Amino acid sequence: MPNAGGDGMTSLERTSKNYKMNTMEFECGLPQVFTVASQLNNYPDWCGTGIKSVTERVRKGDYVEAVYQAGAFGYMFDFVLAFTIENMESVSFKCLEGGGIKRLEGGYQFVQKGADKCRVYFEVCAELGGFIPGFVQESIANLILGIAVGELKKYVESDRCLEDLERRGLTPLPGL
Repeated sequence: MPNAGGDGMTSLERTSKNYKMNTMEFECGLPQVFTVASQLNNYPDWCGTGIKSVTERVRKGDYVEAVYQAGAFGYMFDFVLAFTIENMESVSFKCLEGGGIKRLEGGYQFVQKGADKCRVYFEVCAELGGFIPGFVQESIANLILGIAVGELKKYVESDRCLEDLERRGLTPLPGL
């Protein structure tokens, strides 16, 4: 899981070509960003066309298991991610089951930077099994990074985000 106390990075293997990390300032409050990032079933709303479906199969306190169907560059993947969601601080994940996925882990760390600003750290290490060329694996890791930070930023800063949250009865948690 990222650690905002320092460089936002953790003990994930940083030497892998498929390790990616990004930090970005968001022009909205941490409660809204955290609410969107922690509602796994709604990821397809903002993650583009790569994630076909997300279904929570277990939710116990801050632990969630979610079944994903996703695809990129002509490859399709069915996998299960285990998430640990720490209120207003982080969302981390690790692959439990995954046809074709050797390793997929990482997460978000959120830091409030003012009433309507926050900093988001994201890191991921993605390794596919089987014979998938290295440049495709690295491209998929870069795609995950771009969606996880760039698409999240576009979405949470949009009017559509607030409309979607309201329609679902989700209110961003009170400010810090």
